[in-house]
Amino acid sequence: MSTERTTLHTYVQSADVPHAAWAGLLRPEDLYLDEHWLRVAERTAGCPMRYALLHRGGVPVAGLATALADKTAPWVLARPDTLLEFSAKDGRPGAGELLEALPGTPADALLPTLVCGGRHMGRSRVVARPEVTHPDVEALVAWAEELAVEQGAASVAYPFVEESDTVLRQVLRERGYLSHESGRYSMLSVPPGGFDDYLHHVSAHRRSRILTERRRISEAGIRMRIELLRAELIPRLGELEHQLMEKYGVAWSPEQTGQVLGEMLAEFGEDARVVLAEGDGEVRGFATILQFRGHWYARQSGFDYAYQDKLGKLPLYFETVYYFPVEEAARLGISTIHYGLGSEGAKLSRGCTAEPQYSYLLPVGPLGKTLRG
Repeated sequence: MSTERTTLHTYVQSADVPHAAWAGLLRPEDLYLDEHWLRVAERTAGCPMRYALLHRGGVPVAGLATALADKTAPWVLARPDTLLEFSAKDGRPGAGELLEALPGTPADALLPTLVCGGRHMGRSRVVARPEVTHPDVEALVAWAEELAVEQGAASVAYPFVEESDTVLRQVLRERGYLSHESGRYSMLSVPPGGFDDYLHHVSAHRRSRILTERRRISEAGIRMRIELLRAELIPRLGELEHQLMEKYGVAWSPEQTGQVLGEMLAEFGEDARVVLAEGDGEVRGFATILQFRGHWYARQSGFDYAYQDKLGKLPLYFETVYYFPVEEAARLGISTIHYGLGSEGAKLSRGCTAEPQYSYLLPVGPLGKTLRG
């Protein structure tokens, strides 16, 4: 165990956190804990966020981002109350039992909640150097619990802890956190041999399907390209994402897409890109991509379904979101594409791997004592 002195520094906004100290703790997998995304989260989270950096021997070794959420927080898929309900409905291990153990609704039992590890879906973590120790992580976890009490929270939550994050998971178990599986995070390792190499990583049946789908795209005269996100593209992209959301019964306006893409463009600049599928002189499909330390992160997408159906249900989605990005990523030296949570079957069949994510919950106050016995 290290005998070096540790000190904890706390901050009320990401702009106050020393840039080099925080950036030195990030991996290529940590786009959503980078300062650019943290600023986006602060402007859109609708709740206060707080940060801490732990120094050992004067060197920053670990950090934690938090957000205090109540029933008004719009990001329901990353809130522990609604995440628990979704996970139980999907039959994820541990979720049903935990849901039954709560008195009343999850919202009444768990909110307000201090969400730790960032306000995003997937990879809730203590950012850290490789040499981080168990006591380092525990010090930040303890700080968050104290902060939760100060802010009047009913619980502390780490919604999406990676299965491979053994140190954080051990600390949370030892401190009495309850847990359930919350999802599976998908990513694709880009084969260095390009698209032909990629085809050898999928089944023979899938390979045949992919080649057929790509041939249909080509025969329909669809032109694919990837370029930097530009402000003049945003209105059309908003229309297309609205169509996708409407198809799945989600209320989402073109103006909301415009706000999100405007935020991305302002923060990420040349690291914000867009895959475009053009047909008959018009954009018919798109997928946005953020680039971070040699990795790509797939974000929004949208499609012209009337045009697609007119051509016999043209498979624009898979070409725009998977095949063409894989081809371009190999050409540009990108090692990994992140596809995140959801639609796991489609992602696995197209070459992704998926790592389980776990939600850890610590009810504080009288409820916490009751649930933990």
